[in-house]
Amino acid sequence: MSWRYMVKMLAGLLDRLKLFTVSRSEEGEDPLCVSLWHEFHKPPYGGGNQFMLALKDALVKRGVIVVSNIHSTRVHVHICNSAWFNTESFEKQSKRHTIKMIHRIDGPVSLYRGTGEEEDLKIHSINSRFASATVYQSEYCYKKSKELGYQAVAPLVIHNAVNSRIFNTHGRNSFSRDRKVRIISSAWSDNPRKGGPLFKWLDQHLDWNKFEYTFVGRVKQSFKHIKHIPPQDSSKLAELLRQHDIYISASKHEPCSNALLEALACGLPALHRNDGGNPELVGSGGLPFEDKQDILQQLEKLVAEYEMYQSAIVVRSMDEVAGQYLQLAHQLVKSKP
Repeated sequence: MSWRYMVKMLAGLLDRLKLFTVSRSEEGEDPLCVSLWHEFHKPPYGGGNQFMLALKDALVKRGVIVVSNIHSTRVHVHICNSAWFNTESFEKQSKRHTIKMIHRIDGPVSLYRGTGEEEDLKIHSINSRFASATVYQSEYCYKKSKELGYQAVAPLVIHNAVNSRIFNTHGRNSFSRDRKVRIISSAWSDNPRKGGPLFKWLDQHLDWNKFEYTFVGRVKQSFKHIKHIPPQDSSKLAELLRQHDIYISASKHEPCSNALLEALACGLPALHRNDGGNPELVGSGGLPFEDKQDILQQLEKLVAEYEMYQSAIVVRSMDEVAGQYLQLAHQLVKSKP
């Protein structure tokens, strides 16, 4: 038996012990108990995993009893992350009693991966059968899903957020034009739609007398000038972000980039592809670009007016986002089955 399996089993046991502290009333009064459905992984891992970990932390701080991947009559609301959880177990256990489920949907998967229509069909099949309400992670997700003909149950939009205890501006390096401008990008996936080909182009065309560039994560391309660092855990990534000046997000059809949110939270104005949910997240805290034809010009403009764009960064706290999920959960508890 591996130690990872033993840790997982112990965590499941502790979660089940938590359920005995829940005294559920007919009115659904606190303490509220929420079951988060997701295949949790120790960071570094993908953005969805990062968000679910941060959401769990924020809900616990608000006094919510949080368990993972558990069905019980003592659970008031289930928050399920797309189809990235044990759906077979969920379906089997759901037959035992009525559930109330908040379903988080990103994507469409077929757009940001380039393949995966079957995943989109699976996600919306789960949604139609089990969801009481649907949270799209951006207006872009909602719009594109509707365009593809998917109709979700009671949809609304709640953007993601990051753990502000880790991703913040505390101790970040000050910007200076008396040294090279420090650029950084990050990605867990090496899917070319995350921007690898454009990073390669930048490696060949940036003015290296003026800039230095760090890429953190996984990428299929190799670089001559860009410093490539393997995936880092959240604390180390945050430290790296605070040592840099500008974040470049080159991903295509990205629904709600956690990597981009992490950079903004660390005080980096973003040069972002004018695509997906990026414009919603960045707002006035950076500049968009279309592709190779304008990225260098937009980068120069961002450097020239750096202080203005940095001061315009607005990031929502994880506590605020957790509050929106909590408000929705309370509404579902009070509603009739």
